[in-house]
Amino acid sequence: MRITPNITMQNSLYNIQQSRTLLDSINEKISSGMNVNRPSDDPVTARLLTGIADQLKTGNQYASNITKAGNWLQMTNTALTSMNDTMALVKQVAGTVTGGTNDATTVQAAITQLTSLREQLADLGNTQQDGQYLFAGTNTTVKPFDRSVNTAPPATQPVPTDPTYYQGNDNTNAIELAAGSTENLNIPGSQVLTGPSANILWSLDSLISTLKTNPTDQTTITARVNELENGATQIVNAQVVNSTKIKRLDTMTTMNTNTKTTLQSVVANVQNADYAKLAVELQQQQTAFQATLSSTAKISQLSLLNYL
Repeated sequence: MRITPNITMQNSLYNIQQSRTLLDSINEKISSGMNVNRPSDDPVTARLLTGIADQLKTGNQYASNITKAGNWLQMTNTALTSMNDTMALVKQVAGTVTGGTNDATTVQAAITQLTSLREQLADLGNTQQDGQYLFAGTNTTVKPFDRSVNTAPPATQPVPTDPTYYQGNDNTNAIELAAGSTENLNIPGSQVLTGPSANILWSLDSLISTLKTNPTDQTTITARVNELENGATQIVNAQVVNSTKIKRLDTMTTMNTNTKTTLQSVVANVQNADYAKLAVELQQQQTAFQATLSSTAKISQLSLLNYL
């Protein structure tokens, strides 16, 4: 095959273009600080980085979910703690009317205090977070408890979801903390103030009604006081459940942070430019480029005089 001057010139131009492309690529890496600036630079690495970027985006969403859930659970914990303190006062006041030797002043004082504490419990049950009721189940836009004392309570303890005492539902809102991992965000009020073992609000209504109409009925009074003891335990159990949820969120936060740190380290190792290495490569490529230009100029010294 005859090597013509045209072929020689095309090969020379190709070598110059290749050398220039490599030089431009190194300069771009130095300028951007990244090893991969477009998928064509390294398809395999680009795919890896895209996958990690998706994982980091998902992790940020999980972190946001955990933060929101944490705020909800902390507010729930505050409300439950206040309920527990209120129940301690309820038991203290109720203790003053057991025994059958109470005078009218003591009974009236107990009625006044129990009425106030009953309203306080309902108010705590109506605690809101970002405009949503914490203890309403999934019916978060409806106030779950009526703070008014029922002056004519049912003769027997109603079911936890009786609308007279609870306007919410038994459902829970689940939030995703990680892939395939969720946590129930809320504790329905039917598990706190109206059940499952004691309907605290009804027991208080019944106790107040009994003290008003028949303060010597120690059988009923004692039964209501015992129910309130069970109700206090019920609130403590809800606190334990809620605290367990908070602890899990702490664990998931640590795991999510560690995963994010690991992924960012992988990105840094793969993507961040090594300036010292690139500086050497740049010098070598500049030398090679100048050599290519020089050799091309020497072998391509063509003139019209050569053809005259």
